[in-house]
Order: sequence, then C-alpha cells, then structure tokens
Amino acid sequence: MSRGPARVLLVTHSLSGGGAERFVATLAGRLDRTRFAPAIAAATARATYRVPDDVPVIPLGYCGVASLPRTVLRLRRTIRAQAPGLVLSNVLSTNCLTGAALAGLDRVPPWIARVANSPAHGDPWLQRLWGRRVYPRAVLVVANSRGLAEAFVRYYPRAAGRTGSLPNPVDFERIDRLAGEAELADNGADQRAAGPIAARGAARGDGHRETVTVLWVGRLEPQKRPDLALAAVAELRRRAEAAGDPVPAVRLRLCGDGSLRRRLEERVAALGLGDAVELTGFLDNPFAAMAAADLFLSTSDFEGLPNALIEAQGLGLPAVATRCPFGPDEIIDDGETGLLVPVGDAAAMAEGLAALVADPARRRRLGEEAARRTRARFGIAAVVPRWEEALDAALAGHRPPDGGNV
Repeated sequence: MSRGPARVLLVTHSLSGGGAERFVATLAGRLDRTRFAPAIAAATARATYRVPDDVPVIPLGYCGVASLPRTVLRLRRTIRAQAPGLVLSNVLSTNCLTGAALAGLDRVPPWIARVANSPAHGDPWLQRLWGRRVYPRAVLVVANSRGLAEAFVRYYPRAAGRTGSLPNPVDFERIDRLAGEAELADNGADQRAAGPIAARGAARGDGHRETVTVLWVGRLEPQKRPDLALAAVAELRRRAEAAGDPVPAVRLRLCGDGSLRRRLEERVAALGLGDAVELTGFLDNPFAAMAAADLFLSTSDFEGLPNALIEAQGLGLPAVATRCPFGPDEIIDDGETGLLVPVGDAAAMAEGLAALVADPARRRRLGEEAARRTRARFGIAAVVPRWEEALDAALAGHRPPDGGNV
C-alpha cells in the first residue's frame, strides 16, 4: 500500500523579503503533490509571497532575541504536531533555530539545512558558533552554488560527505507577468510604467535611445557595495571628459534600501552625479524596473548565488558583475551573457560599462543569450525536479559527495 505524499516542513524567517524567503514560497508551491505535502513554519508573520491554499503556514511568534527560546519551543511543538517526514530550513538563522528545536525531540525527522552565504564572510560570529553545534545533525546541507558548497565544507569540516549544491528554482512565469506591470515603490506611489519585455528589448536594441539605464538591485549594505556602482559611473564620466569625448548618457538606478542610504545620497552629491543617479528605495516589483532597463550591475564583495542577477539575466539584461565568491561566475558566461570584473575594482567596472553602453547591438546579443541560458539553467522545470530528488535522498538517508550537485 502507498503511504501517500511525504510531509515536508519548510522553516523560514518569513514569507517576505529576499531570495531565501522566495525560495520557500516557490518550492512549496511547485512540489509534486503526489509525492510531497508541504507546510511552512514562519518565525514571523510578515508575508508578501503567496503560497497555495493547500500549504499550511504556522507562525512561530518570533519578535526579537528575547523571544528566541519561546520560538525554539514553538517550532519543537510544531514538528511534534505536524510529524513531518522531513524538515528543510532555508538560511543560517533558521538552520540554528531548527537544529535547536530538533535537539529536544525523541523522534527526529531527517533535516536538510540550506545555506546561502559564505560562513567566512557574512555570518554573525554567534550564529557561526551555533552552526558548528547544529549542522552535524543535518542529514544533508545544500548550498545554492558550487563554490559556496566547497567553502562551507572548508569552514565546517564535520559537514564533509553531507554537503552538495542546488540553485533556487526561479518562477520566470511570475516574473514575466510582474515585469509587464507598473513599477511601484514601497509607499505604493506609481513611479513609472514599464511596457512589455518585447517592447523594451526592441527599444533597447535600435541604437537610437539617448540614455542607457543601468539597474542595480539589492540591500544598501556593505556586502553589496552600492558605493562601487557610484564610483564606476563617476569613472565612466571622468574618462570621457579626459579624452574630450561626450559624456555617456548613463542613468544609474539603485533599487533597494538599507543602512548605507544616507551615505550614498551624500556621495552622489559629492561626485556631482545628481543628474545621473536615482535611489528608488525598496521596490515591491523590481521586475518592472528590470524590464525598463538596458544593463544590470552587480557589485557585491561576496554572495551565495545572487537572485537579482539571475532574474535580470532571465529577463534579457546583459550584466556587468564582480567575480565575487560565490555565484556570479556560475550565472554569467563571461563575454557571452555579460562581463565579469574583479571584486572592488571600479575602474574595471567602468570599462565594462563603457564597452556595453557604446554597443547596443552587443547588448542585445548578450541579453538574448542571457535569457535563453538562464531560463534553461534556473527555471522551475529544470530545478524543482532536482530539489525533489534531494528531498527523496534525505528521506532515504542518502548523502551526496562533498560539494557536488545534489
């Protein structure tokens, strides 16, 4: 007799925010219901990503560090009540929460811990210490890039033999729909209308647009280096002026919010870039901005696998990105879908921008190839079946070779 679909409990901080939260919502919505019955335990109640009606969402009531012990207890009770065949947590903080909750159970289900950032760069020291205690309990650790999987094993040697890599599944059908909508800021004000992707592509490739729009999307935090984007545009202008050439008509849009916003505004003024740079704030729908842009810029010092870069490439935007650890070199085929430059090098980034700003035909060619390859590599049809295989392997207690694809 069939036992029915395996219950899978996905643990996330929320259903709103960045790529890790969107990963949970996408996977929960797309798992084969004949094989898996997903439920979500969310530390906080905030939710902007929708999940299907058949996916229960259990709030854990987290409201700050003081509530952490209570949150651990609530997750432990949820695991007992749900009796899942498998638990999957999505980032370091929820991995620590899940590992602590599992420690107090008599019956411990298999646990997959997903990681999305380099432990040597982006993880708080206390959570890294906690991770050393809890990661040995995971039957499988899944990094979202090959480079990150290898770095994870170097940092957590006890995870050797239990670590592999899988990218996030990207719902390009949803992204295409949102790309055709009006662009909205977080206050709901209509900033500008973006036409269909096909119209954007035609306009971008005709060689007659006066201004090239360069888009940057992310948190305004030190890891993401938005200051490097400003420096690159300033260098682009300086080079043109030194050569006696017309200053390139480049418009840089920084889409996001964070602790560096005030400093960036001051830097824009100091560099005299007020006519060329726009800080949009957080956008509920960044895909409309991508559909209206000509180039994508990624300036991070380190990543796991940058979702915004995948989404922009999938929407046909050629990109200039730092070859940072980890991920951009697993997304961009250098010279074929975009350009990779050294980390922290504003001059190299300005050179890459200049090459693509001056060549609309090359931008169009790289953008078309980016959309084709990125959708084939990271689309739901390609990635969700691989995640389902990973869930099956964890349920069976199987483990991948270090750093290999799951």
